[in-house]
Amino acid sequence: MPQAPTPGVSVLASLESDDAFDALYPREVRAVSRRFWTPLDTARRAALLLADAGATRVLDVGSGVGKFALVAAASAPQLEVVGIEQREHLVLVARAAASRLGLRNVRFVLGDATEMSWSEFDGFYFYNSFAENLFDRGDRLDDRAVLSFARFARDVQRTYAALRVARTGTAVATFYGSSGRVPCSYQLVHQAAAGSGWLRLWVKGESGDDGSFFVEDGESVLKHEGTLREG
Repeated sequence: MPQAPTPGVSVLASLESDDAFDALYPREVRAVSRRFWTPLDTARRAALLLADAGATRVLDVGSGVGKFALVAAASAPQLEVVGIEQREHLVLVARAAASRLGLRNVRFVLGDATEMSWSEFDGFYFYNSFAENLFDRGDRLDDRAVLSFARFARDVQRTYAALRVARTGTAVATFYGSSGRVPCSYQLVHQAAAGSGWLRLWVKGESGDDGSFFVEDGESVLKHEGTLREG
């Protein structure tokens, strides 16, 4: 598995504060950082939760400019982190930041996270990954992605299906929720306030389930009974 180099001055300096880290990015990225990218402290906490849960290969679903993935790779060098993002210009920004930091245990790919296989991953990170589909046009990051309620529903269903068939022990970190449903085969093993949201860690403890699921609603976690079966 690729390993990160021993953190150099540039990596350590970038992890001192959100402003220091965001200095890696172009001005237009920094301007929207507080709204769209994971805060530094939350990213670090999530990475350590995933690592402590035994995850080794983590997928950042909707990685944007890569802030979580980069902080995770620097904070937990034992992790191999892959960020997938649908906007090509953000992938290029993330790759440039990774190069500046000299991190070798992180990479960024262009694509739709729900169209790739998740079988090679044992850890996932969601920062309300699909919620932008529900935003008014003026509240979206930009117009470079096709977003709609129909796509939101599709992505939520695909994510739920993928998590249901993930291997036992899979760890899922969510910040402001996953934008969807967490299968009842996952146990909530950690939750704590993080800024104005909640950071949670879920670990899959059973190989199957009856279709019931959890929904994160702010500080509450609600269980919904279901009768769905595999296939």
